Amino acid sequence: MEFVGMDGADVVGSFNTQYKTDRSGKAYVYGYAESAGVLKTPYFLLWAGSTYAATALAASTVGLVGVPPGAVASGCVGWYQVRGFCSDLQCGTTKIDGSFGHAVYCSAAGVACSNTAFTGEDEQFAVLAEDCGGGGSTTANVWLRGNVHTTPLA
Repeated sequence: MEFVGMDGADVVGSFNTQYKTDRSGKAYVYGYAESAGVLKTPYFLLWAGSTYAATALAASTVGLVGVPPGAVASGCVGWYQVRGFCSDLQCGTTKIDGSFGHAVYCSAAGVACSNTAFTGEDEQFAVLAEDCGGGGSTTANVWLRGNVHTTPLA
C-alpha cells in the first residue's frame, strides 16, 4: 500500500491539533488566525493552550514559523505550511538579496536573507531555493525547515 498523503488529528481532552503532510515533503498545521492571514506571508504559530494561534512575526516571540498557502480570515482557522518547498514567500517591504542555499531569517524588522549559507541557527526558518538579487523583489522561493523554536534575530 502506498500513502500519497496523510491527514491526522490529535484530539485528546482539551487539545486539538491537526497536521498533514504530502508526497512532496510539505508539512502543514492547522492554526487560528488572530488577524487576517495574508497569502504566502510568514507568521509565528504559537501554542495557545489547545491549538496553534497564528500571529505576526515579532522580536519578542519564539515559535514555529508557518506560511498560509491561501488567505485565512481573521478569527478563522486554516492551514499553515511549516516544512518543505514554498514558492513566492512574501517578505513584506524587505528586498530579498541572497544566493541559493543562503539562510532566510526573521528579525524585529521582519523577514530578511543572510549573505552566508544556512547554518541551522535558531532565527533561520528557511533556506533560499534560488538566487535572489540585483532586483527589487520582495518574494523568494524557499525551503521551510519546520523549526519549532525559531527565535528572531535581535
